[in-house]
Amino acid sequence: MTGAFFDVVGTIYEGAFWRDISQRLREQKRNRFWVWLYLIWHMAGWPFNLAGLLSDKRWYAAWARHMAWLLRGFTEEQAQQLFYWVCEERVIPHLRSDIMEILRNHQSKGHLVALISGSPQRLLDTLASRLEIEHTIGTLLEVKEGRYTGNLAGPLTMNEGKVVALDLFAGENGFDIDWENSFAYGDSRSDIPLLDAVGKPVAVYPDEVLRVRADERGWKIIGQREPRT
Repeated sequence: MTGAFFDVVGTIYEGAFWRDISQRLREQKRNRFWVWLYLIWHMAGWPFNLAGLLSDKRWYAAWARHMAWLLRGFTEEQAQQLFYWVCEERVIPHLRSDIMEILRNHQSKGHLVALISGSPQRLLDTLASRLEIEHTIGTLLEVKEGRYTGNLAGPLTMNEGKVVALDLFAGENGFDIDWENSFAYGDSRSDIPLLDAVGKPVAVYPDEVLRVRADERGWKIIGQREPRT
């Protein structure tokens, strides 16, 4: 079985879920304490990352892991409404049409297509349903007594965690994946372990670190990031 595994943020979607969710909650004046704590806490770490005192791996993983804070206290229904809004108002209008065309081509060939991301599992499920994609591999958020606690309910699906989650996904579903002939698409340095795990890796609008790695290893590259302003 040939697989085609797509990162989401930066790969098929040009935006960022943490920004979408935090902006929406600020507009609605909801969970303001946790929104501002999330933003201030992580922006405070930026100088340490630039100075090399906080690794890229820990820096980017913290942004993804602590996104659960934004949903703290939400009921499952409230969170689901937010996920619907993110998908319809943010993601769908800003999909990368060239990458979606590649994804549809994999589907037409009968390949096993899955979205894989450090983003919340239920957000990925909502997006996949909208895009008619059958499989998703994401990060589980903890829910107790019907409300989100602001914690994770399992490992973060990021960096090497994507490979662990992908292996678990294949095993649990009984998929005999031909890894050497399978594809993976990612845009950032945190996707390098995933790209290393398949025989046909593709760097999509890559960041500087991934572009260098792709050049070194002869990986296919699609697109170029706009320079920061």
